[in-house]
Amino acid sequence: MDIRSLSGKSICILGFGKEGQATLRALEEYAPGCHITIADQSEKVESGKWNEFEKQLGSHYLQHLDRFDLIIKSPGIPPSVLSTYHLPLTSPTQIFFDSIAGSGATVIGVTGSKGKSTTASLISGILKAAGKNVFLVGNIGEPPLNHLKDAAPNTIFVQEMSSYQLMDLPSSPHIAVVTAFFPEHLDYHGSVEEYKEAKKHITRFQTKDDCVFYATDSDGAREIAAESKGKQIPFSAKDAPIAITETKLIGTHNLSNIAAAYAVTKELGVPQDIAVEAIKAFSPLPHRLQSLGIFGGLEWIDDSISTTPESAIAALDALGDRVTTIILGGQDRGYDFAPLAKRLKNSKVQTVLLLPDSGATILKAIEHESAAVTCSEVKTMEEAVIAAKQSTKYKVQSTQQTPIVLLSPASPSYGHFRNFEERGNAFKAEIDN
Repeated sequence: MDIRSLSGKSICILGFGKEGQATLRALEEYAPGCHITIADQSEKVESGKWNEFEKQLGSHYLQHLDRFDLIIKSPGIPPSVLSTYHLPLTSPTQIFFDSIAGSGATVIGVTGSKGKSTTASLISGILKAAGKNVFLVGNIGEPPLNHLKDAAPNTIFVQEMSSYQLMDLPSSPHIAVVTAFFPEHLDYHGSVEEYKEAKKHITRFQTKDDCVFYATDSDGAREIAAESKGKQIPFSAKDAPIAITETKLIGTHNLSNIAAAYAVTKELGVPQDIAVEAIKAFSPLPHRLQSLGIFGGLEWIDDSISTTPESAIAALDALGDRVTTIILGGQDRGYDFAPLAKRLKNSKVQTVLLLPDSGATILKAIEHESAAVTCSEVKTMEEAVIAAKQSTKYKVQSTQQTPIVLLSPASPSYGHFRNFEERGNAFKAEIDN
């Protein structure tokens, strides 16, 4: 649905976070005369800025939705909320795709259960180094609707796409990238199969003129790629054009992300020397195995982006035996923590600090494995950091031997923090205290 066709319509923006606000601004600019209502579960929105618009907030935000010509649903609204409604629905992502369809711009959509943010950022960085007109949008960048004016034949949008954004999308990007697949967001989607079905929308509607790059070592990524009618291009860590030691990134798992970005940009004509120099210059993203420095004889690593057991295992693999203390726990989504408990049993980790609510479940998994670690349940990030400062038994002799305190929660942040960024910032703030 082209945004320009919405002039004069009665429209409800359902969910008024970052994407909802970008949707409102785009409607004001490209669909003059439409009547906009803001609906959000929050009891209030920023005062003054949005006073001129009708609102339905708090417990009443879902009332009388059938009075609108169109509802633009933000990705954070779970599908179960509207399961009993029969409403004219679309999404900001779909409006973006439809509105730029005739512009000649190229969209590179990047998805995956892990690695999508780093891969999307690497692709963007390489393309910028090659002098391309590129915009990083989606979860990792700005809402795509902020950049409608930039759509042109020479424009490339690198768009990180979550399962939330993909699930209702009847379009696929010209170039798709699938970095990995394992169970996640099951409380939102209901099952692993529904989660996978959502991811498949990144390739399902591709034509023979499109292409998908996928991690060949991931069965799920391969299955998602198989939906495409276009060219299917596999990649793996061995395809990276550079050693991990030549980069600023931590962990050999990032070689797969590098390989994906290199393969995509090579397909777009970027010379290898330009790509390699851009990869060397690339800095790790915040909250993704980000070293916060050495304080009190300990190196503190923020991996707050870790929201699954698999991602915490990857962090332990990346950092090796220097991890002596790990902070785990967050929203309990019913994950199987047995593989993480086994990894801890075969590690040099001495202390495990467990935050609510999943901390109790993780503790049971660790006890079942009889892992030789000391576990302590803590209530807050403040308590976790205080305990971590007292946890190490090693004597520091050099930077290389400095013990690591790792925040890699293996659980989402919701219910305790607004997002993983806020959780990581809380971790850093407590270290600095």
